[in-house]
Amino acid sequence: MKAITTIIIVLFFMPLSYAQKEKDLCASWQEQADDIADLDKRMNHNTSYIYKVSDKCKVKVYVDLGIVYLNKLKVDSSLYYIDKAIALGQNINAEEELVLAYTEKCNILISKNEHTQVEDLLKKSRKLLKNYPNSSAWIHYYDKKGYVEYGKSEYYNALEYMDSTIIAAKRSNSFKEINQTYEHKGVLYMRLNEYEKAAENFILSIESKEEHGIFRDLSGTYRYLGSCFFELKQYDTAKKYILKAIEFGETNNNDFALLIGYARLATYNRYMNLNDESEIAVNKAIELAKKTKTDKHISVALEEKGFLYFYNYKDYDQAEKYFEEAYQAAKRTEQLRPVYKTLQSLIALYIEKKDATKLRMYLDELEQIVKETPKPNYKVHLQKVYSNYYEIINQPKKALFYLKSYYSLQDSISNKEVFTKVAALEKQYDTKKKELEIVNLNQEKKEQEQIVQQATLRQRLYLLASIFLLFLLVVGTWTFIKLRKQKTELVNTNQVKNRLFSIIAHDLRGMIIPFQRSGKILKHHIDKGNHERTIELSNEIEKNSESLSNMLDNLLNWSLEQMNGYKMNPEKILIKTQLKEIIKGYEQEAAYKNTKINLKYEEDIAVKLDKGAFHVIFRNLIGNALKYTEDGNIRVEFKKDFNTLLCSVIDTGVGMSEKQLEHLFTIEEEKSTVGTRGEKGTGLGLNLVYRFVKMNNGIIKVSSDKRIGTRFDLSFPISEIFTIEQEDDLESKSA
Repeated sequence: MKAITTIIIVLFFMPLSYAQKEKDLCASWQEQADDIADLDKRMNHNTSYIYKVSDKCKVKVYVDLGIVYLNKLKVDSSLYYIDKAIALGQNINAEEELVLAYTEKCNILISKNEHTQVEDLLKKSRKLLKNYPNSSAWIHYYDKKGYVEYGKSEYYNALEYMDSTIIAAKRSNSFKEINQTYEHKGVLYMRLNEYEKAAENFILSIESKEEHGIFRDLSGTYRYLGSCFFELKQYDTAKKYILKAIEFGETNNNDFALLIGYARLATYNRYMNLNDESEIAVNKAIELAKKTKTDKHISVALEEKGFLYFYNYKDYDQAEKYFEEAYQAAKRTEQLRPVYKTLQSLIALYIEKKDATKLRMYLDELEQIVKETPKPNYKVHLQKVYSNYYEIINQPKKALFYLKSYYSLQDSISNKEVFTKVAALEKQYDTKKKELEIVNLNQEKKEQEQIVQQATLRQRLYLLASIFLLFLLVVGTWTFIKLRKQKTELVNTNQVKNRLFSIIAHDLRGMIIPFQRSGKILKHHIDKGNHERTIELSNEIEKNSESLSNMLDNLLNWSLEQMNGYKMNPEKILIKTQLKEIIKGYEQEAAYKNTKINLKYEEDIAVKLDKGAFHVIFRNLIGNALKYTEDGNIRVEFKKDFNTLLCSVIDTGVGMSEKQLEHLFTIEEEKSTVGTRGEKGTGLGLNLVYRFVKMNNGIIKVSSDKRIGTRFDLSFPISEIFTIEQEDDLESKSA
């Protein structure tokens, strides 16, 4: 027996132990991967874990391999592993990991200008994330949304997404991710020419990376920081940071970081007139670019060497040679931006040399790029080049025409930039204004507290002077308040009792009416000898009696709970389930009046409401609709609109006049009307509906037309909406 027990225990705990082992193994892989800055070592680390971890963790490993290959400028290999991650994630339904793969694929697609696919992947990501409000995957989603806005040159929109990324990181306690967001904010501020703010964010990124031991990306951050100081014309400081970037690139075996680093170092040395050092750095950049076989970076490095000969050595022939090589490499990329940059360099050279023939040749290609890429700054530059060209060929009128066009377009862009900056400043001003108002309110609060303290001190002095009289006053007041409280409680209790009896009497009368009619019909068929019909009616009465019994139990239990004074008792309820239960109680009466009651909804909704009050409201509304509808239809609808539950009860009955609508929710004997079969009422039902809607902080509206019908629209604020999993759990409990 002991052996059997041991085997059962082992079999029970084995899956749990295995699952925990898989979880620990994935955490171990992630922790070690974060600490590896060397790309080759990180690749080996990933491949060593790929067959050990669970499938869900394997999706993450594939994504990380894709990132490594992208950093090594091997785009095809990167895309291969990202697609493997997506295929596996879709197969095992790993939603959060799938978002990570989708968003990383966006990086590759953006570089290929495949923006439609990027939008599609981001839509898929958001759809998956709606069930995970605190997931760290939101960080990657907002980051890529910002990247898309960055590509559109909508930098302020991109900054808002970056702020959302920081909020998501804090919400999911993923503070390691914030460093990348600060870096992206820095890049955005650079595009807005706000280099001080950019530098602040890059420094925050570096501090965060160093705090969490993330050294693999430090090279890029130092490179960006150096660029900020370069734009601020602090060349020595810029050079200091680019040397740190190169140092981290060498430590991490990152050819891409070294390539960009040496190209930037060559630029900084060139501006400092350190020509020999600049040439050494640019030659290293060209060597690395050719090693990685990426035409885009070969073009960048060759163009930088052309700048050295053009601006510093004034050797235009050598400059032309390197610019031409850079131009050919850019054309091989089949991307317009690198081609445009190298064309700018060649055109600047030919303007300087006043070579109209070659300038004309490249000018045509520049014009074609401007047509295909309608960026404002491209168009402005084209006007300036045309002005220079016509000046060289001695056509001053055309040169002047294009020069005016250049300044006009430049002013237009400047105005737009100023408008955008003003809008951003206004937004900042509003924020600061609100902060200042809060400070003022806090100051006023402190002053009021001081006044209260002083008043309290004076009051204590008065109390000490008249303590005996105050004691007598307190005793008398306490006695008076106690008696008044007892009287108030007694009055309230009587009012509650009367209201509850009114509710019970009204609902019981509504539920007993079908039995009265059933009795008359049953007597008729007994007299006629229709035994089969008699049996059918008996069964129907039995069913309805059970329904009535259940409704009566609910009503009485709820009424007892309310005896302390109409205390609301919100609980989780399924709207569809409750409405079906209420409608079921009216099926026989609806059949008697040849009227259909339909329930219409888009999806079931689980909310937190007072169940008893909900039943009182809709029993009365449906019963009232049935009272005035014959040979017609009653439709009950509900839906969710953000945090509001919207419900409607619509009938095709006799309708009401405007005069009837004015006092619909008051209790007046003379206003009550007779139903289609002579049903009588006191008006209590709709008064109860109105009271309980208000007690649930709801709103009720009614519209009606004579001989067309009546419509009641209700809305309730929802403080808590439950997920699909919670709904299923709730439904299983109610079942």
